[in-house]
Amino acid sequence: MCCRVAQGSGGDKVKKKVKAKGGVPAVAPRLNLAPTQDALVAVCGPSGARLEALRWGLIPPWAKDKSIGAKLVNARAETVDEKPSFRKPFQRRRCLLPVDGYYEWESRPSGKQPVYYSMRDGDLFCLAGLWETWTAPEQVAEPELPGLGLGQAEAGTLCTFTVITTTPNRLAKRVHDRMPVIVPPADYGQWLSPESQAADLKRLLRPFDDEPMQEHYVTPRMNSPRFESPECIEPVAL
Repeated sequence: MCCRVAQGSGGDKVKKKVKAKGGVPAVAPRLNLAPTQDALVAVCGPSGARLEALRWGLIPPWAKDKSIGAKLVNARAETVDEKPSFRKPFQRRRCLLPVDGYYEWESRPSGKQPVYYSMRDGDLFCLAGLWETWTAPEQVAEPELPGLGLGQAEAGTLCTFTVITTTPNRLAKRVHDRMPVIVPPADYGQWLSPESQAADLKRLLRPFDDEPMQEHYVTPRMNSPRFESPECIEPVAL
């Protein structure tokens, strides 16, 4: 699974990576971004990609309360078009999560050791995701589609997302049996476009080539989602 990422780059760099239009929401960069926290996420707007501030942990519209979001931080690629929580978002509400890297945990005699995965060239990359809106039961209105002001959603409404996972590549499988779906830049438009066909989208949900990627151990201090420091991504020797 993928339940922690580094989104430490500034909004302008993120915007350039996904070629987004419009402004950049006020979301603080984090190197230890965890579920229930806000992230900069690219969605499809009227004139192309745009950035929105979405909370990690998808809450389906039919949920009675928002606590279910903590259980829906990931969606499996194999069943993303079948599960009730993800079927409709997969059809019309897909997104990209730009990150500097992501973390997994290796089981060692001393405990859980975090491992950081990133690109060898240091560039940002994007994880495939789905987004959704949820309105508290006492509310009745739902915000408009992306590009029309998700950030202005009325009180009681949350805009949330989940990260899609798939089988691991050769690098990732050393530590975990899943990895997040990494979308190649050439496919950003297809993933976000409402015109894309399900069969074409499913073909994108595959393990990313391991050759451009790298891994290293990082401090166990980042096991706590409250820990936020440049130390989160710095290599450590065991």
